[in-house]
Amino acid sequence: MSEKKILVFEDEWETIRGSFDLANLYAFNNELKFLQVAKSQNVSFSQWSDIYAAVFVDITLAKKTEMDGFNIVKTIKDRNLIDLNKVIVMTGNSKVKEKLKEMGFKDDEIRVLYKPVAFDEIARVLKGIV
Repeated sequence: MSEKKILVFEDEWETIRGSFDLANLYAFNNELKFLQVAKSQNVSFSQWSDIYAAVFVDITLAKKTEMDGFNIVKTIKDRNLIDLNKVIVMTGNSKVKEKLKEMGFKDDEIRVLYKPVAFDEIARVLKGIV
C-alpha cells in the first residue's frame, strides 16, 4: 500500500495522537500520514477525494476557528469534497447524532466515534475505508 493521507480536524491532537499512531503502526505498518489541523481556516476546502483517504472531524474545535465540526461536515457535504462514507466525526457529546439528523444527515451517512477513542476503533474504521 502506498502512503495514504488522513486529514484530522482536532484542536487537542496531543490527547488522541497516540491512538492514531498505534492504529497506524499495528494495522497499517505506518503507511498512513496524518495531517492535523486545529482550525478550519488552516486547510483549503477544495476537492479532497484526490488528496485524502479519510477525514476525521472533531465537533468542538479551537476557539478562534471559523467553522466548528458541524459546519465542516456540512461544507464537506454541500461541496461534495469527499465521499461522506470517508468522513468520521469524533466527539464526547452523546447528542451529536441527533444534531446531524437535524442538519439533514441520514443515520448511517456519517460515522461517529465517541471520545476517548481507542486505537482499535480507529483502525477498524480506517480498514473499512482505505
